[in-house]
Amino acid sequence: MTTPAPSIEKTQRRITEAGRTTVALLRDSGFATIGATEAAVAYVRRLGERAEQMRGDLPDLKTLRDRNELSASLRELSSNVEERFDALAGRGREVVESLQRNRPARETAERTRVARSQVKAAATSVTRAGEAAGDVAREGVATVGDDAAVDYDSLTVEQLRDLARERGIRGRSDMNRSQLVSALRA
Repeated sequence: MTTPAPSIEKTQRRITEAGRTTVALLRDSGFATIGATEAAVAYVRRLGERAEQMRGDLPDLKTLRDRNELSASLRELSSNVEERFDALAGRGREVVESLQRNRPARETAERTRVARSQVKAAATSVTRAGEAAGDVAREGVATVGDDAAVDYDSLTVEQLRDLARERGIRGRSDMNRSQLVSALRA
């Protein structure tokens, strides 16, 4: 028999009854994670002695006689979990506060923020330089067919008419040299 998952409303009611807002619970969860990490490091350092203690914390399922006893044991274990969560959140707060008070940690955090900002600015500069180079290249390609790149005075009338034909200028066969140059520059 599986237990149905608690509804959102029921979970929110339990959070409110516990005297916490959802935001506070989420914040405490972050602190609990930090506290758990710090506790894990300390725990690994004392692993041998903690193994025996943990064995004693778990209910002995073989000695439980009935459902009520099992339910009471699980409620106690649940209460212990909540207490440990609160303890880990407090421990996490202490770690964060000690880091905030620690001058080398603050300086390192500030240097990291500055370095991140500099990397971001450099990336933006490189992106803009790349975009500018692309714009210049596009302008250079466009200029190849532009008036600035063509010296109309050095071309023959036949060459001017060929350019006019390529550009789709109408009436080119009836135009004289100066008319062709004017039409091509327009």
